[in-house]
Amino acid sequence: MSGGTDSVTVSVTVAADPGTAFRVFTDEIDAWYVRGPYSWVNAERAAGIRFEDGYLREVWKDGGHVDTGRILTWEPPRRLVWADLLNDGAMEIEVEFRGVAGGTEVVLVHRGLDTLPPDVAGRIRRGYSWNIGLKWYADFLCR
Repeated sequence: MSGGTDSVTVSVTVAADPGTAFRVFTDEIDAWYVRGPYSWVNAERAAGIRFEDGYLREVWKDGGHVDTGRILTWEPPRRLVWADLLNDGAMEIEVEFRGVAGGTEVVLVHRGLDTLPPDVAGRIRRGYSWNIGLKWYADFLCR
């Protein structure tokens, strides 16, 4: 994990080509994203998460939803960028899929941490969320 004070970078290498790695990250996010008490905007209503209609969206059991991110860049199988819609500030999450020997290096950069409350930014800087999330993703791809 690396990055300046305003960003954090984490990565994982998976045994899949970039196209498959991108597709699983985006099309199958609801299958690999592990649910927990802090995973949702509205945990009681949440039914899943998906990229659709230009957004990263939490979908609800009653058919409603909340958009948690707005897609800024969608370049399969290379790159995906979305803007955070839940926090005040200007945060972006960029995910690159780089072909390497034996698979794909998935590099995630979370920018705009200085716009968050210090305790939340600190958790992200320590890798609390993205290291865990990329492990879920890599473990799912291994199955």
